[in-house]
Amino acid sequence: MSTVTAAEFLDQVNDLTPAIEGLRLGEYSDLLDSEGHQYIDIVMEGGGTLGLALLGYLHVLESVGLRFIGIGGTSAGAISAIALAAASRPSEPRVGRLLEAIGNMPMADFVDGRHDGDDDAMSALQSWLDEDGHTLGKLWRTSRIIDNLNDIHALNRGEVFHRWMDQLLRGMNGGQALTVQQLRVRMNDLPALLVSDNADASDFRHLPNAPIWEVVNGKRVHLARNKPDQLCVVTADISTETKVSLPRMAAMYWHQPDQVNVADFARASMSIPGFFSTFKVKSLPAEEARPLWRSQEWPERCYAGDFLPAVHHFVDGGVLSNFPIDAFHQKTRVPLRPTLGVKLQWDEHKHEIPGVLKVFSQSFNTARHAMDAEFIKQNPDYSKLVACIDTEEINWLDFAMDKATKLRLFRMGAQTAVTFLRGFNWRDYKRIRRSLAEAYSLRV
Repeated sequence: MSTVTAAEFLDQVNDLTPAIEGLRLGEYSDLLDSEGHQYIDIVMEGGGTLGLALLGYLHVLESVGLRFIGIGGTSAGAISAIALAAASRPSEPRVGRLLEAIGNMPMADFVDGRHDGDDDAMSALQSWLDEDGHTLGKLWRTSRIIDNLNDIHALNRGEVFHRWMDQLLRGMNGGQALTVQQLRVRMNDLPALLVSDNADASDFRHLPNAPIWEVVNGKRVHLARNKPDQLCVVTADISTETKVSLPRMAAMYWHQPDQVNVADFARASMSIPGFFSTFKVKSLPAEEARPLWRSQEWPERCYAGDFLPAVHHFVDGGVLSNFPIDAFHQKTRVPLRPTLGVKLQWDEHKHEIPGVLKVFSQSFNTARHAMDAEFIKQNPDYSKLVACIDTEEINWLDFAMDKATKLRLFRMGAQTAVTFLRGFNWRDYKRIRRSLAEAYSLRV
């Protein structure tokens, strides 16, 4: 495996330092602390091994002085979201702790077959990625993974990744498994926050919990009223056809949702169908679960009897929402802080379909992009918040990624962040949101 040090990652973006310093003067949010850090929410797209580019993007945002409250993502974005959330309190720099940990995750080891020592899945994967390889060789290697599909319904167990994620989080939690409750406390351990004088009080007077700040010694001090979950990890429960946001919906699946190991959420969100075995959770007793599941607003007949399958099977959240930019959205109000989003690939809308494999792959891509695209179409203000890292032709299943590609991805993310922040205008965005909120109130 190609090991990359934190210093090597940072050396890749040394030339961006003047630009980053200049961006420190920008206005990106109306919520800040006494040291001048501005607070935002961040949502990250899934994209397999391309997720390394997210580190470069986050590094620049943090270096500019931004800090993260709400953090969301799917698949690779979920891995980065959980690691970022766990690394430290929101007011402290966190990305530096992740550079070597995520930059050197043993991706090849994650292709773990159906048992230890089974390398048939990696052999088959490499043959598929080799565009110049002979068809007969590909077919022969593919034939060797039939046992995997029969035994675990996928090429790989996903157990090596699960152990790695658990150990990563334990390293940030004193050697103990990181629970939902512990992460919730950490993510809500915010300093006293101030509200910028540029925030318009008239934008918030109609809210049921107004005012949202009080003036102390001439400064607007933000009033924190509750501490909801600030993490949003998206996965898909294919046994009930449900888009699941964790930890918000964890009580629907676990007896003690506050005590769930957060590594389980990452494992559930990254389970690429067919590539990794589904993540399984036994269903709760019907009488315990029925009141919770009524939030799904299914037809009444769906709640009869036991009504749930014996086991819930989770797969990669990207099959439903690969970019959950709506995680922290409130369309009825002007926000105090924006939800910035970062995508790992351009949304292409021209695809030739030369054969059956392309039919399957594009059916999957259409499904995973459609819901998020529909949300952005209905909420056009979000186009002002979303940046796309052009990962070019780097394969999202390159589990044997070399050092040069890792460094290249990190730089791509950093360059994209610089370009985005240069063009971001917080006051203009608030004006857009103000007009949309007014239009919504008139419709209501």
